Amino acid sequence: MTDKLELTEHTVFILNGIKLLPHYTLPCYVTPGHTRTTPMKLWTVEELKDAGAVESSAFLWTRHTLAAGGWHG
Repeated sequence: MTDKLELTEHTVFILNGIKLLPHYTLPCYVTPGHTRTTPMKLWTVEELKDAGAVESSAFLWTRHTLAAGGWHG
């Protein structure tokens, strides 16, 4: 297969040097690299801002995103 998935710009957050990405279907952001012994942490935008995260952007595979009107695809 030589088709490439389309990348679109999404809001991400940087917290303590770690880039948190929007979840594919849930209205939250996730930490990378979860395992059975290190579960994935889900963050709301408010939690990230309260923790001092910096808003940024990245080109990612298409997913649902949080927009002014709410979470949509």
